[in-house]
Order: sequence, then C-alpha cells, then structure tokens
Amino acid sequence: MKKIRLIVWLPLLAAAINLPAQNLTPEKEPIVQVVKKVRPAVVNIYTETIENRLAQTPQDLYFQRFFGDAYVNRGRIVQVPIRSLGSGAIVSPNGYIVTNEHVIGNAGNGNIKVTLANNESYAAKLVRADRDLDLALIKVEPKQPLTAIDLTKLSPNLLGQTVIAIGNPIGFESSVSQGILSATNRTLTVGETTYDSLLQTDAAINPGNSGGPLMDISGQFVGLNTAKEAAGGVEGIGFAIPAERVTAFVTQAIDIAEGRKPEPPPLDLSQMLHQKFGFHAQEMDQALAESFGYPLGSGLLVDAVDANSPADNSGIQKGMLLRSVGQRHVRTLSDLPRELQRIKSGDTLTMTLSFYRQYGARNVLITASAQLKAK
Repeated sequence: MKKIRLIVWLPLLAAAINLPAQNLTPEKEPIVQVVKKVRPAVVNIYTETIENRLAQTPQDLYFQRFFGDAYVNRGRIVQVPIRSLGSGAIVSPNGYIVTNEHVIGNAGNGNIKVTLANNESYAAKLVRADRDLDLALIKVEPKQPLTAIDLTKLSPNLLGQTVIAIGNPIGFESSVSQGILSATNRTLTVGETTYDSLLQTDAAINPGNSGGPLMDISGQFVGLNTAKEAAGGVEGIGFAIPAERVTAFVTQAIDIAEGRKPEPPPLDLSQMLHQKFGFHAQEMDQALAESFGYPLGSGLLVDAVDANSPADNSGIQKGMLLRSVGQRHVRTLSDLPRELQRIKSGDTLTMTLSFYRQYGARNVLITASAQLKAK
C-alpha cells in the first residue's frame, strides 16, 4: 500500500496566524484610535438649580407628630441647590455643544458649567432645548477653536456593530465603554414621556453618560447616549438617540441662533388637532372641571367637532375629555406630542378619551381609545 506523507509547515502556519497580532499594537487598535480622535470633543456638564423648599427642623417633626401638618414648617423657606451632571459633544469649533435636555433641566444660563477634556472650564448659555426630543444645544465662548464631532459622517448603524460610549458616568470624567449595537427602533417611557425610534446598546451607560456620544470603530457618529434600563437589576440595556435626529436638531438650532432661519411660529395643540382631525380642545379651569365632573388637570376638554371629520367619524363628541394623543398625556395646549407633529395625511393616530355614560341611575366614567386617520 502506498504511503501518503502529510507535511504541515508549522512555523509558517504559526507565523500566518500570529501575523495580525504581531503588527497590531495597543496604539494601533481601532478603539484606541477612535478615543484619541473623539475624546477632545466630549465635555462634562455640571448644572445647578436653586429650589425653594419648606424648612424642616426637629421641632417641626415634633409638632407634626403630635399636632398634625398645621404646625409644621411655619412658613420658613430655604433655598436648596439641586445639582446634576452629564456629558455633551462639541459639534462646532466655535463652541456649540449638544446634550440631553434632561441634563440641562431647569438650570439658568448662569448655572451651566462645561469642562473640556483639557480641563478648561467655561460658563455656557442655553441656545435651544426640546423636551420631547430630549435634546438641548448650549454654547460656550472658547479661547481657541475646539475639536468637534463631524455630524456629516454618520454610522450606518448595523446590528451587531461595535460601538463606543464616551462620557462622564457618576463623575468619572472621560470614561470609555465598549459594546455592540443591540437593536434599533426601541421605545422607552420615562414618567409620562415616551421616546421612540431609539438605539439600544450593551455598552455601559450610567448616570452622567447622558448627552455623551456613541461612536463606531471608524469614528463615525452613531447617536447620543440618553438612558439605561435599570429596573430589576437589568444590565446591558442602554439607549441612544439616533445620529440623524441629533444632526437635524443641531442644524436647525444653529441656523435659528445665527439668523439663517426664522424662529418657527409657536404651535397650538388645538389648532393642530383641528387641522389634522377636525376637532378643537381647550384647557380646563376649576369651574369647567367641576361642571363636567372631570378631575382638574386630567386632560383637555373637547369643545367643538366638525361634521364628517375624522374625529366625528371616530365617535368623538363635544364634552369628552382628551387624555392622551399617541403615547403622550396632554393637559395643556403647550403639550405637543411628537407623533402629532410628524403625522402625515393618511397616517393613523391613537387617542385616549373619557366620557360619562348613563347606566340606570348612575353616571359611569368610561375611558376608551379611538383610532383617527389624519386628513
């Protein structure tokens, strides 16, 4: 029988396997290169808001225990500083910085402090904020042009791609974490506000990371870190606002701030409801709430419905209580849900309404949903 000789050139094979590792030093790692490039464009943001609160002393606690609330605090007011921290991304060399609206909160222009990666600090002013988008643009006046993230180079945002989060988690400045892009088009509800079309990642995102950039390994912008899922000890579920939405907000805000575009006219919720669905709504005062039997602050009162309109065809009637539009609870005419602002003719939107229905001798408050198609 003829023998077959099997020859394996082990040194050559080993060299082929180890060749990439031999050439790849820590300095050349893609993530190291991205951090080196992007870190100067990431800032730490500190805000302070002064809140008036009733003072409470041990004497107050004693009186509260034995005499009830009538004797507590005695009208003394103290001013309490409320501080928060977050991150931001420089988006132009002349000092514009994008961050989350919830990072800025109610801080006044004199109470926003920005620290750059080189430890230079500046007072910042608020340029524009959008609570529904959870985005804000602030401005500093730098001594020299700043390193900025290129908002024209956006990541393709492919599931499974490597992403890098840079920010200021719990005060640890310029921290870096790595993960993958886990999902897109996620919906997150925080309190009464719902955010849609978010990106999901398992990169570590903690309090203070909010407003910092999420990048891919080529240094392209993925999105803006905004929140994490913390219920029940859940780990590895963080959320970011997609880069396209951040870029659109920043572009419009800078154009308005620098006079290239006019300030958009204020939107009125009742006008938008009438334009899209054919009904008007109004805010309720105490007298209206008592008259209709609705809890004050629980919604808007429907005060007119056009015949043969989408609202009329869906069964909406004058005197009903409009509680929510899409995922957003509405209480005032300044509440403008994103779903309503984006809706186009033919799109469908869900609204929640309450009304009283007679059952025998009783009036029962009914809450129901209606599907309305925009005209």
